[in-house]
Amino acid sequence: MAGKVFTISKQGHIIVKLEGPIPRLGSKVYDKNLRTVGFVVDVIGNVKSPYMVVRPFESKDLERMMGDSLYLKD
Repeated sequence: MAGKVFTISKQGHIIVKLEGPIPRLGSKVYDKNLRTVGFVVDVIGNVKSPYMVVRPFESKDLERMMGDSLYLKD
């Protein structure tokens, strides 16, 4: 698991509280059903508490993702 959705930015990006290693920029991000949600565009925050910024492929119904776990493939 990469982490849980923390919030949705005003620009429509998904902000995820990381619970694992720092992902590479451009990495695809998946939901629990292994559907592609988007890709990593940035990692923000401090080293002890990083967040990843995900640009979603679809911008509808993002609010319903709040608290959901998102995943990265190796």
